[in-house]
Amino acid sequence: MATIPKDITCSGSTARRMPAHLPYIAVSAFDIIALVLVIGPLATTLWIIPKEARKAFENRLWRFTGAALATLTLSSMTLLVGRTLEMSRQGLSEVAHWLPLVVRETPFGRVWLVRLILLVLAWAAWSIGRDLEWRRVAASWLFAAVAVIAFTRSATGHPADQGSWAAPEWVDWAHLVAVSVWAGVVFTMSGMIFPRLRQERIPPSVRADLITRLSSVATVALIGILSTGILSAYHYVGSWAALRDSSYGHILLVKLALVAVAVALGAANRFLFVPRIRAAVVTPGGRGTTAYDPGETPLKLLTQSVGIETLFLLAALVAAAILLHGMPPREMDHAIAGTTAQASRTARPGGVQRVSMRRIDAHQSSLRSLRSTARYGVLPTQTAPPGGLCRSWVGSGETSL
Repeated sequence: MATIPKDITCSGSTARRMPAHLPYIAVSAFDIIALVLVIGPLATTLWIIPKEARKAFENRLWRFTGAALATLTLSSMTLLVGRTLEMSRQGLSEVAHWLPLVVRETPFGRVWLVRLILLVLAWAAWSIGRDLEWRRVAASWLFAAVAVIAFTRSATGHPADQGSWAAPEWVDWAHLVAVSVWAGVVFTMSGMIFPRLRQERIPPSVRADLITRLSSVATVALIGILSTGILSAYHYVGSWAALRDSSYGHILLVKLALVAVAVALGAANRFLFVPRIRAAVVTPGGRGTTAYDPGETPLKLLTQSVGIETLFLLAALVAAAILLHGMPPREMDHAIAGTTAQASRTARPGGVQRVSMRRIDAHQSSLRSLRSTARYGVLPTQTAPPGGLCRSWVGSGETSL
């Protein structure tokens, strides 16, 4: 363990490298996917399944929601352990020592406690929803609780570098919720609804209504994704040159390519397959019959397209998790030759020191503060992680200088 001097400097050049800490990236991907898996069946229950088809699907969807909520609970615990290891730079054997310190002394820990309370409320809502009479009310409560859990991610990531409750946090939260709705309903439809759609005795008109609702929800979510995604990309990247020349920009381009393929598949669904499914339904007297074999063409093609869309969205979520562990180019605007990062320590009660950091240029002029170092850089008195403070995590609490 190294002693912290009063001021520590390290070269800004190392800050341009993307970290290669795959376990931490895996933890973030696991948590994001768990969030998507909970929001998906909830959105499907609330907005996609028609009243006439609820009996066929809602119990199955609610059981899956419970399993997904268990996954989100596990991912929340894993996230706490992963962030503790990340901040302490210690091995898993030391996590029991550092974990209480992280929970008590860091904003991340306090936000995580809010997430824990929300998980308890979510489980209460799920339990209430086991009663069919309360199912839709409970689904609404559960969706609200999970949406706030999504905000805890935004409040402990890159957007929090601008300060609590700042606009980037809200934009990131809206983006995450919209992504979770789109990817979640696609996952749910592909894995649970389409495989059973032709097996259940559901009138073709109800099937067409269900598929039309899916297309509408996906379209609204996509509008939210594109609008918030453009704002976030401009905020974090800032220029075409940064997009082209930075590792962060390269991974963002990969993510955008994956999303573009998913959007193209979604467009094909909406403008090719859905109209054909609706046109195949003849409704004399308001009752639907079908003019096509349900085992072929439009419905089958739609099912296949949504399955492929699922794979591309899953890959895009993994790319998003990688971006969480990179330093956005905008945050490196001033990391020019001769730039250093200067850290100082402040004693706090209980033998704990909070580390703050700022960038200085070659003329010792202060540049934009790295607020998240104060947010995450909590160390015991007179000690620092192996490798010195230059390895402390900044930016989102997940990127090293």
